[in-house]
Amino acid sequence: MTTTLQTVSRAIAMLRAFEGGQSKPLTLKELSETLSLSKMNTLRLAKTLVQEGLLAYDFQTRRYSLSWGCFALVREMAQGQGLREIALPSLEAARDATSETACLMVREGWHRVVAASVHSRLPIRYVLDVGERRPVYFGAAGQCLMSGLTAKEWQDLFAHLAREKASGRPCPTPELLQQRQDVLKSNGWYSGTGEWAPDASGAAAPVYGARGQVLAAVTIAAPLTRASATYMEQCGRAAMTAAQAITAELVGRGGTL
Repeated sequence: MTTTLQTVSRAIAMLRAFEGGQSKPLTLKELSETLSLSKMNTLRLAKTLVQEGLLAYDFQTRRYSLSWGCFALVREMAQGQGLREIALPSLEAARDATSETACLMVREGWHRVVAASVHSRLPIRYVLDVGERRPVYFGAAGQCLMSGLTAKEWQDLFAHLAREKASGRPCPTPELLQQRQDVLKSNGWYSGTGEWAPDASGAAAPVYGARGQVLAAVTIAAPLTRASATYMEQCGRAAMTAAQAITAELVGRGGTL
């Protein structure tokens, strides 16, 4: 089991080697050095990913690159399910109303992940790109996503936070999370400053499905320099308006993603 999990972890690391500035095609040697693996193990892993359609190999340059198979997976997740397309018009409206970056966040385990993002046009802005992930217990969007947790999931989260604290990682207390949840329930939106980055602020509201389950959160991200209480309330209400519009569209389609 350990070997299998290690192989999966290495495969993911190999795919992520092409992220950002490393998106250019890489040689076997470059991959080996990036992953700190032997050339033999790197070659075996790369061949497997090529066979599965996730990597492409150019026999002329002898370089590897991401295959369109990766994009097919993303398309199935983000487009085939329709959430991103449903959310984008409302995110654009929220961006235009506030001039700030508007994002749709979803929960994956104990992380919140950017599923869609419409960037601010202001010269000084806070930008969140699709795929960015941070702990769910930090930030306004995280509070919204956690509001849909079951009692059992809350217990699991508190156990996770205890382990994080024991490891020396910063994390909020259960009491603080409950206080933030109370604010969210009272307002319908929540705003926070400096929770996941010292110079960032955000206001968010939850997106619901037909059964009342929390599916996602709309967040407005802004630099801390603009985060007055009045301004964050405006952003919170804009996030709530967008979240309600997305919820209405989802419910109209049966509340499924």
